[in-house]
Amino acid sequence: MRVLVADDEPLVRAGIVGLLVTDPGIEVVAQAGDGQQALDVLRSRRVDVALLDVRMPGTSGLEALAQARREGLGGRYVFVTTFGEDEYVSQAIVLGADGFVLKAGSPRELLMAVHAAASGGAFFSPAVVRRVLEEGQLAGFGQAQQARTLFDRLTAREQDVIRLVGRGCSNAEIAADLFMAEATVKTHMTSILRATGARNRVEVALVAVRAGQA
Repeated sequence: MRVLVADDEPLVRAGIVGLLVTDPGIEVVAQAGDGQQALDVLRSRRVDVALLDVRMPGTSGLEALAQARREGLGGRYVFVTTFGEDEYVSQAIVLGADGFVLKAGSPRELLMAVHAAASGGAFFSPAVVRRVLEEGQLAGFGQAQQARTLFDRLTAREQDVIRLVGRGCSNAEIAADLFMAEATVKTHMTSILRATGARNRVEVALVAVRAGQA
């Protein structure tokens, strides 16, 4: 299995690589310090499984996965992160992630996730699954009508913005696509947060996805 490891912390990245190389069935073919570097690797060579951190400078792991999906890049995608907040897990699921492993979990879980993803399956750390079930997040995916109602509250321009947020675009990418200043995008984002009641950018993206607008 050819694996890419993307994490902005060199020591953490080295630790993950050190664990992976103990498995004779895994070959670490590349490392990346942010999502853009990870995308460059995915575009230039064959990778069976990409291990992505959620939060990285510039292009995040979630944004990298969204872009990879848009470009039709192959491979399987597993998030390895210290952030277990439900909104990140929900967004990862929406984007079609093949696994979500917490860095605080057992090293065995990481190896299991790589093997599961490479074989066409999926693996989520038990702690992640437990939290999702306890908080009832899975039921949220059926709230399409509520999301459409929230979407309809937005102005036409705000709807243009939220569609692109749902596709994983950054503010700079949205500004370029819609021919507006990045500061204007930020203003629209503030209005979108207020109108939808979303707490952050990930929840805004979920509104777009659930409304069928991304």
